[in-house]
Amino acid sequence: MGKTLFITDLDGTLLNKDAKITPVTAEIINNLIDEGMIFTYASARGYAMASKFAGEINFKYPAVQHNGGCIQNPQTGEYFHKCIFGKNIVSEIIRKFQSNNIFPLVYAFIDGEERYSWISGEKTGGETKIFLESRKNDKRKRPVENYGDFLEGDIHAFLLVNKSPEELRGILDILNLNEYFTHHIQKDTYSELYFLDIIRFDAGKDSAVYKVKELTGADKIVCFGDNINDIPMFNVSDEKYAVANAIDEVKKIATDIIGSNNDDGVAMWLQKNARNYF
Repeated sequence: MGKTLFITDLDGTLLNKDAKITPVTAEIINNLIDEGMIFTYASARGYAMASKFAGEINFKYPAVQHNGGCIQNPQTGEYFHKCIFGKNIVSEIIRKFQSNNIFPLVYAFIDGEERYSWISGEKTGGETKIFLESRKNDKRKRPVENYGDFLEGDIHAFLLVNKSPEELRGILDILNLNEYFTHHIQKDTYSELYFLDIIRFDAGKDSAVYKVKELTGADKIVCFGDNINDIPMFNVSDEKYAVANAIDEVKKIATDIIGSNNDDGVAMWLQKNARNYF
């Protein structure tokens, strides 16, 4: 029997409504990993926010961060793959932000460290302040004074935060550079905010999950998800399972619907079925 890669989204899928991995989920998954299950995650989170779960689940295999923007060792942060924007495209995107008074968060690798920058002071919008407040102890924070400061380092993502998805779609129209990037607009699992995540055109959970398949030597992909950014991952998986709390667009293309994230849905499915794959 060939190898199967089991890969799950985190927020709204493996994590419950309190952004926690329950003891039940941790015990079931760790036992299966010890038995030989190839298990990892594909998340919109970066390593700094996702790695805290590495102590609860014994993740051994490369994980997808930033919706496919990079692939890292979930225990050490070592990079297997990065999707970096070209400098010319970065300059054009930031020029359009500046000329239209749009204030993004800019994610970059600076001096070997992942940082995210925003223009601080009065120009920091209310939604961005809410986002930053929810990440009080995040060491990646890098407030800057002007748009020129965004150009430092290797940029791999832009994030816009708003309570209106329509306003975020308007920003995409302003940028008008779709041949150079891919994007997701989705509601935050834990608040009323919406996020517009912009990454390189050839990034995404689809291409990144396929790279993880190659890195692990797997022959088959079984994935779990709940939100719009999981659809690319569903499209390249042999089997795809939507948790009961998933949005309708995800449920429509799922192989089946399993228990919710608050009912240990992923772990319960794995406990019942995973051993049939290895």
